Amino acid sequence: MYRIGFDAKRLFHNGTGLGNYSRSLVRSLHAEFPSNEYILFTPSISYTNDSFYFTEQFKVVTPRIFSKIGWRSRFMLYALLEQNIDVYHGLSHELPFKIETTGIKSVVTIHDVIYKFFPNDFPMIDKAVYDIKWKHACTRADALIATSEATKQDVVELFGVSENKIHVVYQTCDSMFENIVNDSSKKEVCSKFSIPQSFILYVGAITERKNILNLVQAYNAIKQDVDIPLVLVGNGRQYVEKVKEYIIQESLQSRVILLSNVDSEDLPALYQSARMFVYPSKYEGFGIPILEALKSRTPVITSNTSSLPEVGGNATMYINPDSIEDLSEAMLFLYRNQDACNDLIQKGIAHAQQFSFSAFAHNTMNVYKSIL
Repeated sequence: MYRIGFDAKRLFHNGTGLGNYSRSLVRSLHAEFPSNEYILFTPSISYTNDSFYFTEQFKVVTPRIFSKIGWRSRFMLYALLEQNIDVYHGLSHELPFKIETTGIKSVVTIHDVIYKFFPNDFPMIDKAVYDIKWKHACTRADALIATSEATKQDVVELFGVSENKIHVVYQTCDSMFENIVNDSSKKEVCSKFSIPQSFILYVGAITERKNILNLVQAYNAIKQDVDIPLVLVGNGRQYVEKVKEYIIQESLQSRVILLSNVDSEDLPALYQSARMFVYPSKYEGFGIPILEALKSRTPVITSNTSSLPEVGGNATMYINPDSIEDLSEAMLFLYRNQDACNDLIQKGIAHAQQFSFSAFAHNTMNVYKSIL
């Protein structure tokens, strides 16, 4: 039996990517290896429906004396020693400084190195902090987990880490995407957002890296040939205003629909109502919306870059994200070709099976065992 500690800040405070990764991993490890003790370390707890499960099922350790500021970076070491942790897993790019002096084995997950490839998307101070924390984690960890082969190669090249130290462990997504949504529920969700029951869908942040302006421009090029709207689900800051300006300029207000702050429980119905899912991102460490779409039995178009072909496998149609023509032709092809859609759906069902909770847990546990 092992006592395994986790950096659970994202688990309690992040409703999307890093939070979903953290919650899925802890849940799957607990289900597959119930004899171990799993202890969650977080500066504070945000109480949601999800977090109540974790506070009831696991021991949660929060600061007692020291300030929350800097606790994860330094003062948490005392709590790790007090709890007799065998291995500590930093779930999002960082480890406490000087953890190597404690005798506690450590693992860190590197999800991506976006700030290196898209520096303009990040404030200068954030990039400086990321460099310090990520270099420290990569250097001091006994093992690294990369969420894809593409991310592994980025870490090797950018941080000089030996390939032998890095283990690629594919993640999974929430099991709700595998459940078939009935027609009445799909109709209810579509009605809730005032959208028809067939559309082209994008889910994710509305940022320049995600290439949303190219997507809207590609849709605009074929708008005369398709009678379904483009629905963009996600939040953004300055870049979303740029997208909105283009929508107004091209009089697309009734054809391109932006939905922000969509509850996660509505996503399966949206995925399963969509005619196709389009994800033209220029860079991803993994690209979990693709997996969500595949498990939802929705045809997928995505980019031929970074980790995306690993997630999509043979079940996805690939495009050059810099080519608006490539993207518009792919959307029009799937719109007109139901046989091609059905083929992608069947391949997607088979391909998505390798991204299971069980595989996620067992492959991660193998990393722990390799250093223990």
